[in-house]
Amino acid sequence: MTPDTFRRSPETIPGRRLRLEKIHPRHAPAFHASVQRSMADLDFIAWGHHHWNAVAALEHCERQRDWVDTEGEGVMYLAFEHDTGTYVGCVDLHSVDFGVPRCQIGFVGCSRQRGRGLVREAALTLMDWAYSRGMARIEVWCDVRNVHALAFAESLGLQREGLMRKVERDSRGQLCDQYLLARLSSDSVPTIADSRDSVATV
Repeated sequence: MTPDTFRRSPETIPGRRLRLEKIHPRHAPAFHASVQRSMADLDFIAWGHHHWNAVAALEHCERQRDWVDTEGEGVMYLAFEHDTGTYVGCVDLHSVDFGVPRCQIGFVGCSRQRGRGLVREAALTLMDWAYSRGMARIEVWCDVRNVHALAFAESLGLQREGLMRKVERDSRGQLCDQYLLARLSSDSVPTIADSRDSVATV
C-alpha cells in the first residue's frame, strides 16, 4: 500500500443499498444541505462548529479532493442511496501509517437518514475496500463522551483496546480522553444486512 492506492482509488465503490463516490466539488450542495440539517449532532466534529455556507462547502470539497489527489494520505467518500440518490453521509480514511499499514476511519451521518443502517453500510464498504488493498489495521480514536460513535464503531467490529488520557483537544479546544478501538484485517467481519445506526460522528 502506497499513497497511489488512495490517489488512484475508484471514483465509485458500490455497496448493497448505496454507492460511495470519491469526494468532488460537485458534491458541495449535498454536503452543505446535510451539514445544515445535522448541525445539532456535530458537537464532537471540529468542522461542525465552523460557519457553513455554499461557498465554504465548495471550498471544503475542493480541499478534500486536492488532499486525496496530491498527498495520497487517505481518501474521503460520500454515500448516496442507489434508488433515490439521497445523500446519506461521508466516510474517510486518514492518519495513515504506510509502514504497517494502518489508518483511522471517520464517519459523519446525515441526521435525516438516522436509524436505517446506511452509514454503517458505507463504513463497512470502505473498510472492506481498504482491507482488500492491503490495510492491516483500521482504528477509531473516539472521545469517551461520544457514546453514539463508540457504539457505532463497535458495530463495525472494532474492539476497545485502551484509554488514552488527555491525548487530543476536542472541538472546543479542551484536552480530552479518547478510547482507542481497532479491527484487524484478520478479525471477523460484521454483517451489513438488517443493520441500524444512529447519527454517528467521529
